[in-house]
Amino acid sequence: MKPMLGAVVTSLLLMARAEACTTTWNITLETFGEGVTVELRSGVPGNSAAVATRRSSGGQVQFGSLCAGDYFLAIGNDDSVNVTPVRKFQNGSSYSSSITVTRSTGNVAQRSRQSL
Repeated sequence: MKPMLGAVVTSLLLMARAEACTTTWNITLETFGEGVTVELRSGVPGNSAAVATRRSSGGQVQFGSLCAGDYFLAIGNDDSVNVTPVRKFQNGSSYSSSITVTRSTGNVAQRSRQSL
């Protein structure tokens, strides 16, 4: 009986984890035709981990199945990337952003990819 109870508890924990990570982030990206790498990072600059990477020449970029937490984007093609402000996401929510990639800094900071 105990092994079956352990399997049930494990299944419930896995289902709860899967249900908790249902947040989406939809981004409208304007790159003026230039292809860029869009890297979703969890945490804060200086203490983060890459979650997912997309390649885009503009248009819609979506990241789904996100858990609650702090996220930001690193956008660029080399070691020098543009970094967006950190956003705090809640479970089960949908977020949207519009980002225009320019050659100037605008509302994003420029950082070394290795420093993230």
